[in-house]
Amino acid sequence: MRSWAAMACCAVLVTSGCSFDGINSLPLPGTVGTGADATTYRVQIANVGTLESNSPVMVGDVVVGTVRRMTVDDWTANVDVSVRPGVVVPENAVATVGQTSLLGSMHLALDPPLGENPVGRLTPGATIPVAKTSTYPSTEQTLSSLSVVVNGGGLTHIGDIVHNFNAALDGRQGQIRELLTRMNKVVGLLDGQQDNIIASIAALNRLAGTFAGQREVLTRALDRIPAALDVLDRQRPRITSALTKLGGFSDTASQLINESHGDIVRNLQNLEPTVRALADVGPDLATALSYLPTYPYTQEFIDRGIRGDYMNQFIVFDFTIPRLKSGILLGTRWGEPNATMVPAPGDPWYSTYTRDPLMAPVTPMPTEVATIPPLIDPPAAVAPPALTEGGN
Repeated sequence: MRSWAAMACCAVLVTSGCSFDGINSLPLPGTVGTGADATTYRVQIANVGTLESNSPVMVGDVVVGTVRRMTVDDWTANVDVSVRPGVVVPENAVATVGQTSLLGSMHLALDPPLGENPVGRLTPGATIPVAKTSTYPSTEQTLSSLSVVVNGGGLTHIGDIVHNFNAALDGRQGQIRELLTRMNKVVGLLDGQQDNIIASIAALNRLAGTFAGQREVLTRALDRIPAALDVLDRQRPRITSALTKLGGFSDTASQLINESHGDIVRNLQNLEPTVRALADVGPDLATALSYLPTYPYTQEFIDRGIRGDYMNQFIVFDFTIPRLKSGILLGTRWGEPNATMVPAPGDPWYSTYTRDPLMAPVTPMPTEVATIPPLIDPPAAVAPPALTEGGN
């Protein structure tokens, strides 16, 4: 028996690396995930509380593994855990040290963050850093905090607060009721303008984004403003003198307007008939102005008669003197209503028309001239019969 006990002690020393941290450092019967095929992870925790080796490891409130070796490195606990093969630990899991019961039993939970769904699978042998670990308050810490609140906190002053509140409202119920009514109206107005308020906030957000995008431009502008202010400060005497002279000019202009008030009124009165005549011919003037850019056609004719980009046409401008006398010069000293018209090309008599408006010969002088007939002596003058008395 002594030999068997010595051999067991030697085996324990060999398996524990020649060190022994207590019976709890050895795998205890009934623990989960301590087999040779278990998956191991490392968790870095700032405060492990009363967590010890062989404490359960839970995923979704189900025990899936066991806490194994625990070491300390630079005020941070390195906790090795092992879980059963086939257990899926989420890749986004966070480690939390919590208390399983009021008797002090602790466990380590590997669950995704609150409000998030599990994502992926944590690689075997991976390390969960300190930033993704936390520790729930223990029973002792909760009771200690509660005692501070009850004994040294503001709980004992609730009675004083209620008393002072009643004293403040005593005799002012009507005013408080009116205040609440107004607050209700204000809240209702704000609720009715909810869309406008949201739109204003969105517009301010876009404006802030524009300012943020133009930050360099604004910075340069702000850097130049002090220099511009210095220039204005140096030019202050000139600006003051200019404003003073502007005031003098204003006084002179006011005096001139006051003195010429009567003349201006008479000129405007004399201008009234002209303006009235222009107003009377306003529609005709508008028609003439609209006709002028499209002369000799109207815009309506162009819109209705021309179907394309251009139109072929043959125009004859007649500037002969008879046409001018019976046309544009009619009514003047050069006009002549009965002037002989010059035929236009295409008229039946156009080819036989030989009148030159400039009174120049149309055909050259003929080479042969007819002989001038001799002059015939006129018959002798016969004396008229003498009138007798009583003759006719």
